[in-house]
Amino acid sequence: MTSLVPSLTAKDHVFLESLLHAGNHDDAFLQLLRQKLDTADVLLAQMIDPRTATIDSRIEFSVGGGSSEQRVLTGNEKSATHGVPLPVTTLRGLALLGLKEGTVFPLRKPNGIIEPLRLEKVCYQPESAKRQREPESTVVAFPPLSGTIRGTQSRSPDDDDPGPRAA
Repeated sequence: MTSLVPSLTAKDHVFLESLLHAGNHDDAFLQLLRQKLDTADVLLAQMIDPRTATIDSRIEFSVGGGSSEQRVLTGNEKSATHGVPLPVTTLRGLALLGLKEGTVFPLRKPNGIIEPLRLEKVCYQPESAKRQREPESTVVAFPPLSGTIRGTQSRSPDDDDPGPRAA
């Protein structure tokens, strides 16, 4: 079984922190939010595993072993540009955020019933897509310097003055 320790990008972590301070959520949501913030591994965007659900990822998940559905994890309902949104301001969205493919999360609903959520697949992750679009960094080798180096002067063989460096 895959670990339940979520991995969050720094941007997603900051967003969740803002939800905590907004204070307009029910107790079940706030409990899950605090748990996620307290246990998450926070990573730079370029270090997050492409199989991890982040905000704006298109994911495929199932509930209680039922058929799977595709949704886009969003910060709010109106921010999904492609696909049906699943806001992280909902219990299911928050539970799936930061999970890795194959993870089953036992989501405790406000009525006490545990709803097993399985993250089947991350179909699209913006951080991974950005890495694929960026060219790999290239090391450029410059030829060695010859002649004088800026700020120094060559001494002639007849010059016996060592200059300021001799001090």
